[in-house]
Amino acid sequence: MPPSIPSEHGPSPRAISLYYFGIFAVLGVYLPLFPSWLEARGMQGLAMGAIAATLPAMGLVAPPVFGLIADSLGVRVWLIRAACAGAFVVFALLALSSALGVSLGFAGLFVAALAFAFFRSPMFTMADVVAVEASASSGIAYGRLRLWGSISFALMAIASGALVDPVRPAAFPATIAASLLIAFAISWALPARGEAPFRRSGVRDGAADAAGAARAPAAEGEGAAGAASSPAAGGSVRQRARALLQSHDFRLFLAASFLAQSATSSYDLCYTLHLRDIGFPESLVGVAWAVGVAGEIALMAFSGPLLKRFAPPTVLAFAFAGASLRWALLSYVRFWPALLAIQPLHAVSFGMMWVASLAYTRDRSPPQILATAQGLFTASAGAGSVVGMLVWGELYKHGGGTLTFGVASITALIAFVLAVTFARSTRPTRPTRRSPSGGSIFSVSSRCQE
Repeated sequence: MPPSIPSEHGPSPRAISLYYFGIFAVLGVYLPLFPSWLEARGMQGLAMGAIAATLPAMGLVAPPVFGLIADSLGVRVWLIRAACAGAFVVFALLALSSALGVSLGFAGLFVAALAFAFFRSPMFTMADVVAVEASASSGIAYGRLRLWGSISFALMAIASGALVDPVRPAAFPATIAASLLIAFAISWALPARGEAPFRRSGVRDGAADAAGAARAPAAEGEGAAGAASSPAAGGSVRQRARALLQSHDFRLFLAASFLAQSATSSYDLCYTLHLRDIGFPESLVGVAWAVGVAGEIALMAFSGPLLKRFAPPTVLAFAFAGASLRWALLSYVRFWPALLAIQPLHAVSFGMMWVASLAYTRDRSPPQILATAQGLFTASAGAGSVVGMLVWGELYKHGGGTLTFGVASITALIAFVLAVTFARSTRPTRPTRRSPSGGSIFSVSSRCQE
């Protein structure tokens, strides 16, 4: 069951876990089946890539914008509810048009996908913001909250692969619409107080700034990261965000995230098609996705000790190296049991990358701009996905999985090189204790040992 330890302020951990379960059910249907559904609608090559790229493309704009709104107005949950409602309307209309036999063509499908992408962004970005903030107040590791989304994704990937036929025009959008309606209903379990967490706790801006300044000594010995954190300690939300963007280590982090996510998008767009084309049993495609997510679940459940032992930049370097290995193996392996054996590397290429990225973002940003900082990270990753989606479709059309995943492996390797440079630039110059307000929230504290 999801963790039920109550939080004194804000949404309960159980409510957050339940919401993760609801929204990742949507992705459990969307990611495995959307390429096949588009192909059945006559979309291939660049057309398929352009439509699929709307999801990460909107990630370029929406996360920073919604993050700035969330931090400036102190709202979180109302953005989540509005996003769930908007996404549901999009897919409900798409299911209706498909059921009536209305052919939307490339333009119609592109607009529908773009609208969904706009609403989808705050559904997930704000959930991470709420989860990270709740982790700090409840003592429950972020990974323990987030893993319920991974469980939901795995279950829905298996179920949709067996029950939803993407060739049938209305089956796919109707399933997505039903999942979004459930997610919207669950979002009302998250209480909306209308204020940012440090204000809900009765802490004013001045006290929050003092708390941010108190974090500086702990980071003092952390090289560039510690030195760069002080400029963001005061000023408006925009001034703090600008100071963060001017720091060398944060720019390296964003660049590495861009490259790594561009490589990962090859998996999102082409993995199902690759399995089909090499003769992988069709009934096991959903299982293959689920096996990968199972590794992700395990990583998130036990990520605490890893992030206690190693700094987030070091963990990121290891994750990018694992991603490069994964894509290289996927480009050459054809024996389907071996393909299933490769899938647990998803824990490294995605799960480890994600928790380490959020841990680093939390460490580097004052609480007043947490949503903005996470929005910047999400935008960088989204930019990588946009470029990847536009490239992988054409590469797959001409060279299949061998070419597509081979290039993805090289791309992830470059991200690894950047991450190594980034990790060295933030290496502590003397032994220090990590601030409890940063990466430690991604591990289970003594308050929640069971």
